[in-house]
Amino acid sequence: MSTFRSILRSLVLASTFALVAAPAVAFAGEGHGKDAAKEEGKHGKDKHFPIAAEKFQKHVEKRIEKARTKLETHMKEKNLAADKRAEILKAFEAGAVEVRALAKRVGEDGTVTKDEAAQVRVLARSLKQKAHEKHGHGDKKHGKKDR
Repeated sequence: MSTFRSILRSLVLASTFALVAAPAVAFAGEGHGKDAAKEEGKHGKDKHFPIAAEKFQKHVEKRIEKARTKLETHMKEKNLAADKRAEILKAFEAGAVEVRALAKRVGEDGTVTKDEAAQVRVLARSLKQKAHEKHGHGDKKHGKKDR
């Protein structure tokens, strides 16, 4: 009798799971999830691109202002001399001009793609790294991980 019960219990459990799991699996990917997002071409950070050139220009300006504020705060905390501050800010502005020029150039057609935005980002990061090396920071990572 116990053998019959264990067989019956297994059959009941298997049929229950089949009745419950089959519809759940069938509806699992509808409307959301990785597959649906990939089909639309809007996955993760890609959903912002292509972007209007004017909007991208505003974003670049916002990032430059944020970086300038952070730089000024850092220099104030380190009590740098006024001439050293002026030298660093002059170099920062020269780099900002380069970044703005590239941002304007990639947006000439009215839109900016992800690859074009990446070019601007790479330029900005390389200028930041050069500034760090020039002004005595060397190869320090400053708590940042490699990207």
